[in-house]
Amino acid sequence: MKNFTATIPLKPAIPIIKIVGNSCNLRCGYCYYNGTDQSAGSVMSYELLEEFLAQYTKFFKGRLIFIWFGGEPLLAGLSFFRKIIDIQMKFVDKNQEIQNFIQTNATLISHKWASFLKQYKFRVGISLDGNEESHNQFRWTYNKKGSFEYAMRGLKILRECGIEPGIIQTITADNLKRSRDNFDFFTKVLGIKKWGMNIYNDIRHENKAMAGQNLTNDQLVSFLIEQIDLWLKKGDPELEIREIEDRICAIFGKIPKTCTLNGSCAGYFCIERDGKIYPCDKSSGRDELLLGDISKQPLIEILNGANRLVYAQKVAALPIECHSCQWQKVCNNGCTMQRSGNIDGKYYFCEAQKTVLAYLQSKLSELGYFIKRKEV
Repeated sequence: MKNFTATIPLKPAIPIIKIVGNSCNLRCGYCYYNGTDQSAGSVMSYELLEEFLAQYTKFFKGRLIFIWFGGEPLLAGLSFFRKIIDIQMKFVDKNQEIQNFIQTNATLISHKWASFLKQYKFRVGISLDGNEESHNQFRWTYNKKGSFEYAMRGLKILRECGIEPGIIQTITADNLKRSRDNFDFFTKVLGIKKWGMNIYNDIRHENKAMAGQNLTNDQLVSFLIEQIDLWLKKGDPELEIREIEDRICAIFGKIPKTCTLNGSCAGYFCIERDGKIYPCDKSSGRDELLLGDISKQPLIEILNGANRLVYAQKVAALPIECHSCQWQKVCNNGCTMQRSGNIDGKYYFCEAQKTVLAYLQSKLSELGYFIKRKEV
């Protein structure tokens, strides 16, 4: 075997697998792939899927995580997902544990789908932007109708089958005015205990339909401080908002779960339905960030190859001002895809990050009992 430069961490690099590519039954205004052809296209071939899983399970041991993503991954069909399970079982050994995650818009969820996901212990995430007005603002069907009704039906079916999905809420400038209402909708109407937020930021200004929807640093500060205050006022120890919990972990010197804060960008990779591999789903299709193609070269060569090494070095590079920042080890220069100029540039929300972290730290200092609870 060749000697490779180790660009992957010792733990398994987590694959984000886009089995249907950008294809989706919705046409959300803020989607990464808005402007591309999202009509139903080809699905990853069984042969490519089997080759990928064979190489991946051979190379990595221990607990393996697979994230099934899109587009809308359910478009692949239930029979395809049954094949996924068959292939995984074919290659997994006694020293490996498999955990499947799937991110879906929930509009295609049926009782058959929910039963399958429950049977094979999939962790399910669904996209839900808040109440009907907020959700329908940008989450549209192909004919520009709101998808709230269909997403809520999917959530209901999942719950009937014993699945409590995670929620991902996308925050745009227009939806800021409904942030308090959406907090109440999640906590009081739906009884949700955990959710995360994606902050819309088209830093390359490629999506003309969403002009004016990027949050500014000041808007993000106001929004997150409001969420922190609402969360503290709620006083529910079981209520976990990812963007708050991750910052608490970071403040206390623990490792946050999300790559936005924990500096683990190089611990993921995204494989497209045709075998091309990119650093993450947000970078898919960017030729300058292409790491390799599993249909043409072994996975180990891609993950330990020159392209990925250069990418990892750029991700780890810090702007000069980061070196003297008290929050450097907490922030890690934020999301790679939200850095100004290039992936080795400065995090766009740097100033907001510092302000919010300082605010949260001061609130936690006032509430010593809360700190003790977190350290137990």
